[in-house]
Amino acid sequence: MNYGFIGFGNLAKAVYQGLKSVNNIQFAYFARSKKEADILFFDHIEALVSFADVIWLGIKPQDSKGVLEQLQPLDLTGKLIVTPVAGKKIAFVEDYLGKNLPVVRIMPNLAMAYRKSVTAFATNQPQNPRTEEIFNVLTKLGKAVKLNEDGFDLFTSVFGSGPAFILAFIQIFKEKMREFDLPGNVLDELLLGLTEGATHYFAENQANYSIEELIRNITSKGGTTQAGLDYFRTHNIGKHFEGVLDAARNRSEEMSRS
Repeated sequence: MNYGFIGFGNLAKAVYQGLKSVNNIQFAYFARSKKEADILFFDHIEALVSFADVIWLGIKPQDSKGVLEQLQPLDLTGKLIVTPVAGKKIAFVEDYLGKNLPVVRIMPNLAMAYRKSVTAFATNQPQNPRTEEIFNVLTKLGKAVKLNEDGFDLFTSVFGSGPAFILAFIQIFKEKMREFDLPGNVLDELLLGLTEGATHYFAENQANYSIEELIRNITSKGGTTQAGLDYFRTHNIGKHFEGVLDAARNRSEEMSRS
């Protein structure tokens, strides 16, 4: 099976890093200029299409129209398109390439590189064994879930953009911890230990306890944790953070309409 990337930015690199050890997959990419990468490079999109069985659109939303126009006159018989392009529905691809071509729309994140992504999956041909094969491949890169396209905008805000939002929250901890006057790399190591411990605690207990119960298990009545949580709840910080997710979802919806 040959996988061809149109564009080789961060997400395409993450897919490649996650899948490069999988047997029987060959990789290549087409881009405006050659990248520092150890896979086959094509400087013409026609050559990439001839090579690829599965074409991955590793492009920005604003470039999608131009790329699809380049693909439109080419022979795509036997090809399958995978598009992670935010805000661009399967129907958008079909408008250029037709409804007979199998198209898979995904919403992953860069944790694909470490096989830790949470990825949404939708397709215009759910009964096609080839699209099901792509779903199975995505399960090798973390968790994959079949989702109606109507849910993609919210999924994008939570799981596509979510890692950046979580890191932004961790950055708040780091800025506060600068009061310790420790080197930045030491602060990063401490924060990594904190987040790994919290994640492990959640992973080990989530089957038997809700998140609210796990929070209560950490909280002593009248203690420091309760003081912080009281401030969190009194000032509706959770609602403010929901606004971050809503802003991302709204932007995804805007890109779908444009």
